[in-house]
Amino acid sequence: MKKIVVLLIALATSTVLVACNNHNDHSANGTKKETQPVKATLIAPEEAKIGDKIKLKITLTQNSKTITSAKDVAFEIKNNDTDTDQMITARLKNHSYVASYEVKNIGKYKITAHVSTKSGEHIMPNTAMTVADSSTNSEHAERKNHEATTEAATEEHEHHHDVTITYNHQRTATKDKEMTFNVSLKYDGKALSSANVRYQVLPQFDGGHPTWITLKETSKGTYEGKHTFTHAGKYQLKLHVENDKGLHAHEVKDFIVRE
Repeated sequence: MKKIVVLLIALATSTVLVACNNHNDHSANGTKKETQPVKATLIAPEEAKIGDKIKLKITLTQNSKTITSAKDVAFEIKNNDTDTDQMITARLKNHSYVASYEVKNIGKYKITAHVSTKSGEHIMPNTAMTVADSSTNSEHAERKNHEATTEAATEEHEHHHDVTITYNHQRTATKDKEMTFNVSLKYDGKALSSANVRYQVLPQFDGGHPTWITLKETSKGTYEGKHTFTHAGKYQLKLHVENDKGLHAHEVKDFIVRE
């Protein structure tokens, strides 16, 4: 009788071990769901007229799920005819990031959404908008409100790492005192001229609002801009370098503003 009981216990133990091994093998061989790049859908009007208050909207998705936790989202509105641009911080509304802009000048515009995710991705979908002369306003009144949709995934933007950045300014500033930012850029060992250079200012404290500093070329390959910080604290400055040939490089540095 004792021999039969021992045999039954041994068989039960073997069965449990086999089941556990099968479960572990299944888990080990199971395929993990691949994380897809973040996709951005940008919506903006194709045409507008002076005085219009246009709506800009961008929706972020990943693995078919809407993302509402981006670190920073802003719209850059550049008038190619007047060579002026403006950055507008977006706000989260109904699971999308939105902003409004009042059109004041005619010209051909390029609207670019700058999206920084918490995982470090940077996405920049863009679209075009035309603001015609006032003499054609009657045509605008009859036109339909077309919206341009652009989808962009992270891998669609090539990041070049051959840009050498020399920072000619300190990494600290004083609150309410104008600060001059100056950087020198080289690409493949040569001065990088005619680039679009901006600092993205990212406060690292509660209540801080992201903003942008545009740096203008003062000499070949050297860019300069001024900014006054109104709040003391820790910041991150992300330098964006772009040109018309598709170059896009960025680098992040810590920055301190003192009282």
